[in-house]
Amino acid sequence: MARRKDHSPEELKAWVITSVLEFLQQQPAQALSLRQIAKMVSYSPGTLINLFGSYAHLLLAVNACTLDQISELLEKKLSDADNLNAQQQLLLFAQEYLLFAQQHTFQWRLLFEHRLDEDVPDWQQSRINQLFELIELRLLKLSPQAKPNELQQASRTVWASVHGICMLEVDNKIFASTSNHYQGVDGQVVDRQAVNGGSMIHSLIHHYLTSWKTSIDANITINQ
Repeated sequence: MARRKDHSPEELKAWVITSVLEFLQQQPAQALSLRQIAKMVSYSPGTLINLFGSYAHLLLAVNACTLDQISELLEKKLSDADNLNAQQQLLLFAQEYLLFAQQHTFQWRLLFEHRLDEDVPDWQQSRINQLFELIELRLLKLSPQAKPNELQQASRTVWASVHGICMLEVDNKIFASTSNHYQGVDGQVVDRQAVNGGSMIHSLIHHYLTSWKTSIDANITINQ
């Protein structure tokens, strides 16, 4: 392990962020503290405050790394799935978002549990915008005549809906039977598709985007 004097500020930032991310793979952010992080990297809490500005900004830097990971994941999946149409790509995005939430639950939760007493910095907002642009570009392919405000509203609606499903899934609050069979009114055993976060996301993307595209096309026809 390198000695203190061997770490540049950027190296120390990267080490701190990596250490926090490793912690979040096992425990929630509520179990973390500035003093605990300082102990992980063998530096004083004051050094970390000088480096990041505050504990809140330290966690914000961790969240920036999480957003980068999600963005890189979606970009990679997109490059491997360029044969899919726009709606299929959006479904893929949503499924990967759910998978990330399931595999990195505490890290994912910190994105939304963390609070700042100030506006989000530009460098963080640009990461958020980049993720929404991925969605809006697919929506634009789906309905090329959609206006910017329609794309913005639809992208936020899709994300908020998918995020809500992810939250219920990781909290085990879907409240659906795990059985693949149920008894019909005639007493016969009927097969059914299991209801879970994945199936709900599939239903959401299909029905919402179909309805949204139909609505956009109808408005264009009316205004012609």
